[in-house]
Amino acid sequence: MELHAISTGQQSMTELIEIASQISPWVTVIHIREKKWSDLQIVDTIQQLIDKGVPRSQLRINSRPQLAVDMKLGGVHLSENMSYHSEKNSYLANDDKTPLVWKVGRSVHHIDQALRAEQEGVDYIFYGHIYSTTSKPDLSPRGLIQLEQICHAVSIPVIAIGGIQPSHCQDIYQTGAKGIAVMSGIFQADHPKHVCQQYHASIQNMISTNL
Repeated sequence: MELHAISTGQQSMTELIEIASQISPWVTVIHIREKKWSDLQIVDTIQQLIDKGVPRSQLRINSRPQLAVDMKLGGVHLSENMSYHSEKNSYLANDDKTPLVWKVGRSVHHIDQALRAEQEGVDYIFYGHIYSTTSKPDLSPRGLIQLEQICHAVSIPVIAIGGIQPSHCQDIYQTGAKGIAVMSGIFQADHPKHVCQQYHASIQNMISTNL
């Protein structure tokens, strides 16, 4: 079961680098999701993370495919309105230096979006929000039943997102989801490394329980 950590746009570059480098051993993927940053700021951040030992394959950029390819990262995560066909053809087909580990994800909020993502060849999808979250206080959570419906509708991995705590891992796993994604719960925690260790321990305990 994967653990994706996603930056929130609330940290300075220095803070983001410090947090991401600390949590790297405990998470599967680190997403750089900084909508207001320039390409130069993102490149600088990623280069500093690489210099600190964070593997390129662990890093993904949100919504900037060309940048992810140029920096030979592990992939890109697309917003629900971005087309995978055009990104694939434009950025991957003519690039023989693309890393062997290259994953394209997309955020979805409805089953038709999930089905379309699978048809287009997206490698995995984010679906949520599952539980109540302060980032979306005016929207009702979609919950475990809808998550399970999405998981059964597609064959590609579904990563659950939204208000997920370490104690939720077992319930998330039972729906068929292949992982969880956490934003503020990690990047805005008082002790991000400790929180990631809790998620990691919960996932490992859940896996051993279900063997």
